[in-house]
Amino acid sequence: MNSTALQSALREWAMLIRSARFWATFAIVVAIFVAMGPSGTMEDMGLAERAAFWTLLHAAAWAVAISIITLAEIWLREHISSTLVLLTINAVLATPFVAAAVELVRWSWLSLPPTTLSYGSQFAVCLPLSILFSLLTHMTMSAKPAASTASQPTVSAAAIPQEPPPLLARLKPDIRGPILHLTVEDHYTVVTTTRGCQLVLLRFSDALRELGEIDGLQTHRSHWVAAAHVEGLAKAGGRFAVRLKSGTVVPVSRSYADSVRRRFGDIRDIGERQPLA
Repeated sequence: MNSTALQSALREWAMLIRSARFWATFAIVVAIFVAMGPSGTMEDMGLAERAAFWTLLHAAAWAVAISIITLAEIWLREHISSTLVLLTINAVLATPFVAAAVELVRWSWLSLPPTTLSYGSQFAVCLPLSILFSLLTHMTMSAKPAASTASQPTVSAAAIPQEPPPLLARLKPDIRGPILHLTVEDHYTVVTTTRGCQLVLLRFSDALRELGEIDGLQTHRSHWVAAAHVEGLAKAGGRFAVRLKSGTVVPVSRSYADSVRRRFGDIRDIGERQPLA
């Protein structure tokens, strides 16, 4: 496993742990199993033991499922555009591991050693549960985590277009404003507006499509800038760059240099002091 995938997975797991939707769903599912008492647990266990058993079993199953599904989501989402196909593959990949976890809990608690027949039965039961896990994980990973705005410069607010771009809907309400800059960070796109910035779990190419009619230009494979907020071109540390009115300096790669020059004009040297975004 490469460090980037692991870093992204750890970030997603942290998001899930903080998700109210996740814990609410977990509590509802466990409560249903405790109330119904399937697999003979209603007859063989009291309420407290039944609650403990199903909580432990689901905790193990959910932990295994979400770990597998999160990693699968990170690895596959760049190659699979269909959400339905992605969710199905994630669930199928997780199900054998979830069934194994359930069998181990049943063995340790009920002294029922796993057999081929019992594992096959658990596999059939765990497949729909894995689809639930896959959907819940995908929904939480698609949530819009907010980034700190403390370091963001204050800029003059511009009017939001009458038809807001779809990308704005992914931002928290207090971050929504004219979009200044997009950049890539791991598997996220960082969206910077006049009101701050936010990490969005979205491929950069998809984020560019969701800009709608905003006038702007890609300056680098990992950067896009809004034309209305460009102050001019610059050289920072010997590198060609675009300087925004906010003071942010955005790098320009060779493949985009000609189009950037045609659009934004002359270059002026701003020295070594300005860091590149």
